[in-house]
Amino acid sequence: MENSPVPLRILLVKMSSMGDIFHTFPAISDLKAHHPEAIIDWVVEDGFKEIVDWHPAINKAIPISLRRWMKERGSKSWQEFRAWKRQLKSEHYDVVIDAQGLFKSAIISKCANAKEIRGFNSKSAREPIASLFYNKRYGVDKNQHAVERTRQLFAHAFGYTPAQHLNFGINQNFSHVIKNPRKLMFIIGTSWVTKLWSSFHWQKLTAIAIEEGFDVEIMWGSLEERSIADSIIAVCPKATRPQQRMSITTIAENLVEAAGVIGLDTGFSHLAGALETPTVALYGATSPIKVGLIGKHTSNLQLEQVLSCMPCHKRQCKWLPENSHETPPCMNGIKPFNVWNTLIAKMN
Repeated sequence: MENSPVPLRILLVKMSSMGDIFHTFPAISDLKAHHPEAIIDWVVEDGFKEIVDWHPAINKAIPISLRRWMKERGSKSWQEFRAWKRQLKSEHYDVVIDAQGLFKSAIISKCANAKEIRGFNSKSAREPIASLFYNKRYGVDKNQHAVERTRQLFAHAFGYTPAQHLNFGINQNFSHVIKNPRKLMFIIGTSWVTKLWSSFHWQKLTAIAIEEGFDVEIMWGSLEERSIADSIIAVCPKATRPQQRMSITTIAENLVEAAGVIGLDTGFSHLAGALETPTVALYGATSPIKVGLIGKHTSNLQLEQVLSCMPCHKRQCKWLPENSHETPPCMNGIKPFNVWNTLIAKMN
């Protein structure tokens, strides 16, 4: 009888954000396909543990409250961090792989009880100083989509060539959800004012969808977003919104149920794409080239005549008054009919 391969114990450090978590899933799927014996744990911000647990290749999600600790910076936070570090040290790993490439993620990688740490080299890491903490460093072209960068990092680090097909690996968690061919989900909220689309455009788009015989559900996560949803429903009474904020898992179930999704540059649009629901995401202040939705069922839509200031990657539009909540020109120029036609093309 042949001996079974010794399990390779791997600790992945990729703590945030939500979109970054989804961008890492295909690399995890690749790694498990080429090293089925691997035991993979993942250090992730506590708010995203629920998402990491979806991937079947993850043995254990290890939540960390680094954002809160860094914000509070008190003795209580320091004590909590030290207790967290002791708990992490109780586990032994063959390899830590830092897929975030930041100074803070490199520091967390050093906290593990591991033989070696692997990550991007100084020319590839988002913060070059992070590479000083690694035993093995790999060059990965920065002018690629984040999904492909992470896949290549894993491939270099663990010695394989990734397949062409992307596998986010989480659909099986939602196999119980029945697709509704007439349901659309609109994701109207995002963390930056400069990423928002005007309520008027959402109203027009909703009216088009309802006229075409679809049911529209508007997703919200804050009081401001609920107010925007209500302003849309006031004009289009057949549209609906959830009465309460939904859990991430419930949102995922709704996105799987939907025939199509239209959203902004936000983690939930990336989730819809990862779940392989036809999805259109709208971009203006940010660029979809490196961090946009990826896959044949998705589309990243921008202003047709690109402005010279795009993408600015700013939370405040220079063409608008300070603290303005108006829609910036780069987003306002994206027209509802173009968005609708793009979604229909992806759904057919």
